[in-house]
Amino acid sequence: MEIGSAFRRAFHIISPIFLTYYVIPEQLGGGITRTAVTILFLGTAACIEIGRIALGVRLFGMRPYEGQRVSAYAQGTLGLAVGLLVVRDPTIVVPVFLGMAWIDPLAAFARKQRWPRAGVVAAYFVLFISAEYALGGAPSSLWPFIAAILATVTAMFVEGPKIPQLDDDLLMLVVPMAVLSVAAAILRPALLP
Repeated sequence: MEIGSAFRRAFHIISPIFLTYYVIPEQLGGGITRTAVTILFLGTAACIEIGRIALGVRLFGMRPYEGQRVSAYAQGTLGLAVGLLVVRDPTIVVPVFLGMAWIDPLAAFARKQRWPRAGVVAAYFVLFISAEYALGGAPSSLWPFIAAILATVTAMFVEGPKIPQLDDDLLMLVVPMAVLSVAAAILRPALLP
């Protein structure tokens, strides 16, 4: 495995560290909030990405086709921002983010090894539903199971490089989160005991 590919996979695997957002208190003291620090981080990342594109700089681990488009790093960051600042519900954001972080590299590896896609789909489903229950999903409710099915179907549909300007790191986050947010608003109240 080439070093750039290994770096991308390693970054994917450790990226759930950003989910510590949910355990940091909103008020950090001195009038500083968790949300303000998050926006500062996201703004800094956006400035770096704009500068990278303007100067034609290629960051370590970037794929050759990412040179003149928004990088997968930046698109994944945008997807996380949508989750943290718009969706906000950790029972949606955390499992979806874990799926992108851990199942996307597994899917790429499985493609190279010519493994059946069903194994990757099953892995996403199991990871999602496990995260739902770990976050306190109602065991007597159908919602975690329905959410896992919806997230798995939508994430696996958009996984893989299909749209030249959009990376699956973004799509595997925003598409399932959007579907789950709508479904939760409609179905979750009816399914909870």
